[in-house]
Amino acid sequence: MWLVSYIKHFLIAKLKNASTWSALLAGLMVLLPLMIVMLFPFSSSLDQQYRLAGERLASNGSRDTLACITCHGRQGEGDFVMGIPRLAGLHPDYIKKQLEDYARAPLRTRVVLDPIARDYIKTPRTYGDLTVFTPGTRHNDEMNVVAKTLSPEDRHNLALYYSALPFVATPKAYDFETLERGEDLALRGKPEYGLPACVSCHGPNGQGFGAVFPPLVGQPMVYMIDQINKWQTGRRDNDHLSLMKNIANQLTDGDKINVAAYYSNQSYSVNVE
Repeated sequence: MWLVSYIKHFLIAKLKNASTWSALLAGLMVLLPLMIVMLFPFSSSLDQQYRLAGERLASNGSRDTLACITCHGRQGEGDFVMGIPRLAGLHPDYIKKQLEDYARAPLRTRVVLDPIARDYIKTPRTYGDLTVFTPGTRHNDEMNVVAKTLSPEDRHNLALYYSALPFVATPKAYDFETLERGEDLALRGKPEYGLPACVSCHGPNGQGFGAVFPPLVGQPMVYMIDQINKWQTGRRDNDHLSLMKNIANQLTDGDKINVAAYYSNQSYSVNVE
């Protein structure tokens, strides 16, 4: 009703200050976009076509692209033993960005990092050009190859397909002490060191928040630990404002195990009616 009222007052104002034809023309300009949206609801059918194209690519691959189900499972559930992440139910924009980052060549800064870069004195540098900000890169021998074969349309279609898939996590059992320490890190962080709680960004119960902060619950424990290791060594560098990299550099080996076990122990479901 507010839209009708707005259009009415808009036309009255135009009639007072211009000719009748000018007012009608102005009214049509306001109404035309609304009429197009109401009479031609293309978006949902187009999304369905994109999802079907993504499903075909995920299931069959292409001449240059390995089928996604080969590693990520038939329903994008991942592999919890091999540490291959789930894709089902992730935010489409997050999936698309990760594929873009896998396809992007690493930034050449000529900086060599220790396995865990904590001591700057032990980190040799030749002072290359460090003023260029990378839009984000991720290193994985398999995914770097696969992502480079995908077109922007492929990435878009795969993202829509996997984001709509259902997923139900099965909590994994761990000893009480590990879970208690993981919960403390997830819910409290390490305020004495300025380390925020995981839930501050990844949302309540680690279920993710929007396209920037992915869910932690429902991901393999091996995968989560591996990603923290890669942030520490610079083999993953695609988080906003280096937030996750700075957090990862404060995590001990025990922290990684504890928090990953805690999130693997949580119940979770997405896209399940």
